[in-house]
Formats: sequence, C-alpha cells, structure tokens
Amino acid sequence: MSLRWRDRRKELFSGDSGGRDELRRDWSAPRRRQRRPIAWLPLAAVAVLSVLSLTALRLSILRTRYALGATLQRETELRARERSAAVAAREERDPHRLRELAAQRGFTRPERVIDLTGEARGR
Repeated sequence: MSLRWRDRRKELFSGDSGGRDELRRDWSAPRRRQRRPIAWLPLAAVAVLSVLSLTALRLSILRTRYALGATLQRETELRARERSAAVAAREERDPHRLRELAAQRGFTRPERVIDLTGEARGR
C-alpha cells in the first residue's frame, strides 16, 4: 500500500474529510452558479405566442363556421316562409275563389261600366 493511498484512506474513513467528497468537492461552502445568458427565452416566448395565435385563429374559424351554418339554416327557413307566403298570396288572388267569396257576400256583376280614362282624354 502506498503512502498516498494510506493518507487518502485515513481521510476518507476517519470521518473528518472537511466537507469534501471523493471527487474533492467542498460541499460545505455554497457553490455559486455562473449566470449564462438565457438564449432560449426569446425562442420560447415566440413559440408560446405563435401557439396562442394559432389557437385564437382556429377558434375564430370555428366561430365563423358555426355562424355560417346558423345563417344558412335561417336562410333556408326564410325561403320556405317566402314560398308559403307566395302560395298563400296566389290563393288569395285566385279568380275562382274571389268569385265564390263575392257570391257568398251578395255581390253581383255590374250592369254597366264607366270608363273614366277615355273621358279624360277627350278634354
């Protein structure tokens, strides 16, 4: 056994290593970390902002699609109402129906018709 190893062995097993371990680090004194410039912080900020922007854009697209679907459904309902209103208007103006209503209410055909437009031209 060499002298160096014997001294080292004494130091290790005596319990009085002075706060040092096998690698000769002194753990009793607080280590000071060296401050390195944080190069990844701007990249992380850009990544977070881009993810948030993409999320906002995606939500906007979804809202627009739902609004478009609701608008198309409303348009379909309004077109159906328009068609039914046009059918009802045609039924109201039907000459056969008007003739029946006039007969029910006691209206008769006029005996004579006076043309007012021809009289106004003669002046």
